[in-house]
Amino acid sequence: MISLDEIVNEHYDELNENDLYIWQYILHHKEECQKMSIQELSYACNVSHTSIIRFTKKIGLDGYSELKVCLKWDLKKKLHFNHHVMNDVSDELKQTLVYMQNTDLDNILKLIDESRCIFVVASGEVQRNTAQELKREFAYMKKIFYVIEGETELDTVLRNVSKDDAFILISLSGDNETIVTLAKVLKTMKIPIIGIAKGNKNLLSSYVDEYISFASTHFDIGFQGRSYCCMGHFFLIVNMLFLRYLEYCSMKDNI
Repeated sequence: MISLDEIVNEHYDELNENDLYIWQYILHHKEECQKMSIQELSYACNVSHTSIIRFTKKIGLDGYSELKVCLKWDLKKKLHFNHHVMNDVSDELKQTLVYMQNTDLDNILKLIDESRCIFVVASGEVQRNTAQELKREFAYMKKIFYVIEGETELDTVLRNVSKDDAFILISLSGDNETIVTLAKVLKTMKIPIIGIAKGNKNLLSSYVDEYISFASTHFDIGFQGRSYCCMGHFFLIVNMLFLRYLEYCSMKDNI
């Protein structure tokens, strides 16, 4: 029997925003979800129980009962650490390095260079550390990045932001509800947005003006059903983005 992750990936393009929120919750709470009633899961996801049923149908299951069977199967599987992971992760990091080195980033670099203020919002601990690293590195070139930490601060910024400013939104999945909602708001305000997230099949990529993606595969660590995803891509992207910005400024000065 294939895993629930594989089942969802096969039907990913058929899923809407609600479906993706449901899946993100299930993905990160498999053990809890396996014990939940459909009403409890719908409450946790802030959707109706019919939305849960529609989600199960879209991924080819008969209903909620079969979803719970899939979860039970996933949790029962004996996990083993795949020793090919080291090569796979190394290859993915190299791909990110090559992407950041060779991709045309002129629109992003120009936006960073010409924006009055650059605000950074991140979801998750590593992503917030990435935001702080962006702020630290670009300070060397006297480009000040404002890392927004809370909702009150964000509300204040949104009341005063202009089209001369820009936002950088950082998310691992690209489907984080807070980040995607903010992207939608900024898009209606016509504020330039740069998105950074894993892969291209996510909601964030649909709402931003410029997008930096990377490939990082989740894999089982062989312990208590836990999975791992290399987050070093975020810091590699920051390092290379800063180097590309130095290159951009140098070429601009020589024109």
